[in-house]
Amino acid sequence: MIMNLRISLLTLFLVLAHGAWAQCYDLVVAKDGSGDYTCIQEAINAIRDYKPEGRQRILVRNGIYEEKVIVPSYKSNISLIGESVDSTILVWHDYADLRTPSGWPEFSLEGERQAQQRAYTNEGRKIGTFQTYTLRVDGPGFECENMTIANDAMTYWNPSWTADRKNTARVSQAVAVHIEGDRTVFRCCRLKGFQDTVFTGNEDSRQIFYQCYIEGTVDFIFGPATCWFESCQLHAISNGYITAASTPAHHHYGYFFYRCNVTADPAVTNEWLGRPWRNYASVIFRECEFPAVINPQGWNNWSDPAREKTARYYEYMCTGPGADTTQRVGWMSHLPRQEWNQQRAHRVLNAGHSTPWQSNYAPVSFHDMVFAFYDQFTHKGTKYEGGVLDAPYRQTKDKPSHDLVSEREPLVIRLDALDCTTFVEYMCAGMIGRVANPNANDSIFQRFVQALRYRQGKRGNYASRKHYFSEWIADNEAQGFVEEITSTIPGAKSQRRTLNFMSANRHLYPALAASDSLTLEMAGIERRLSEQTTWYIPRTQVHKIYKYLQEGDIIAFVSGKDGLDVLHCGFVWWPERDYLEPQLLHASSAEGQVTVTHIPLADYTQAYRSATGIRVIRMK
Repeated sequence: MIMNLRISLLTLFLVLAHGAWAQCYDLVVAKDGSGDYTCIQEAINAIRDYKPEGRQRILVRNGIYEEKVIVPSYKSNISLIGESVDSTILVWHDYADLRTPSGWPEFSLEGERQAQQRAYTNEGRKIGTFQTYTLRVDGPGFECENMTIANDAMTYWNPSWTADRKNTARVSQAVAVHIEGDRTVFRCCRLKGFQDTVFTGNEDSRQIFYQCYIEGTVDFIFGPATCWFESCQLHAISNGYITAASTPAHHHYGYFFYRCNVTADPAVTNEWLGRPWRNYASVIFRECEFPAVINPQGWNNWSDPAREKTARYYEYMCTGPGADTTQRVGWMSHLPRQEWNQQRAHRVLNAGHSTPWQSNYAPVSFHDMVFAFYDQFTHKGTKYEGGVLDAPYRQTKDKPSHDLVSEREPLVIRLDALDCTTFVEYMCAGMIGRVANPNANDSIFQRFVQALRYRQGKRGNYASRKHYFSEWIADNEAQGFVEEITSTIPGAKSQRRTLNFMSANRHLYPALAASDSLTLEMAGIERRLSEQTTWYIPRTQVHKIYKYLQEGDIIAFVSGKDGLDVLHCGFVWWPERDYLEPQLLHASSAEGQVTVTHIPLADYTQAYRSATGIRVIRMK
């Protein structure tokens, strides 16, 4: 019975979480039919052509999606976001020696199998390398995150390849990702193939690969585009070449690898950093780590000495056993220190381009968001204003009560005036939604504010808002946005509190004062929340738990008043951990603005006479 109850609760949790996620995305793809579509291509096709309204976000839930996918040139600003990088897998099996009647690839598994049979009998026309992609991106502004995209042609057609490395099916070039569109970002993805894994195919395209794993054999990153690779792992699975750039002569930059890590399978003994597919190939490795298997010469001329005169290959401050440049080829280029100092992503990607691109490709950090609301150098923050979210209800005394029950609450986003809770919400929404510069009209920012503010992310009437911070924590934990760690900290104590402050003091809340029905609904929510057991760190023990805190943790101050759970909230501020004690960054009613406390967190908690302790919540 207990086990069945646990399973039921887990199922309920998953249903609630999936329902809440859907509020943050335009479309959901799920193999099990629980989303809007079961295929990725169907979801892309459903996005409006030449859509001007902004970015469209597609959530792809865990599963193996065996399909060949195209993002057409008339589908712009699409984000494809996997549920988890290891379990959300897009895979196809084409390679350059498959044969079809037309020489163009098939888009069904049966058609692909027929193409393989023609390859054995040399019938039909070979498809080209550039038609072998698993994912082709032509549309501008495309972003992909948290997914594995693979072309597994070698192992698919040679089932024993992993054991014997025999290519009996004569598999050749097999592209996983083919990119033509400008302003493309791959973030935290695994791109897996063999020869020619990633084709950066348009010389006018700019592409970013951030914290990606890219795997291949020969020339597994190739093409003419301008690309920025940051904090990526480049993994060789056989002897070969990492890059085969074909940078045009008039482009200042080709491939720029910044703080990347090159690794190799144990069988690899000789790996080159690159060879020039075209004469003016440009590749830069800066502050990267190289294994011992890197060929001491580093760079290969593709059996054409003439290319040594034009190829542009650079290394700077790289480390590891393969980073010794004393035996590098004599035609490797060198840059003055001044130019190295100027090389940043936006400079590299915009050099020579008339259309500027400033991409927020990296996750938005806590400090990125802090600057949106608080200038730590001038100690000036956004002003404090209480009751901002209740403003729409201040003129409700003459309104029929039933209207308040049936009406959907407006999504209020005021970035010029904050209370403690809205400050926490906006900071969290910016970090989760990757919106470094919050804008009240930004649709992505709006979605995540709504998901954080309303129960299960669904905005209904006044009572659908998570008024009690205990519910804010629990509901956002269920959605996967935060994790409360209070109970894991030594010295934490449990408690169960009766919550009724809002219904008992309805005159303080315009909507409740105007509606008996809303008050009854709120009382029911309070009874449900009163059944929860919560944990807190007693106020006298806060100084002992510093080592368990991280900068950016959310701190909720537990109320000592009857009927109320939390009095105040803010963030741990700890920019100099080795020298200072943590402080509190918060929207302060006393200071009238977003500010940092002048005393450490433990002292502030001790001075907060109405608080019995704190709860600690961490962003996920």
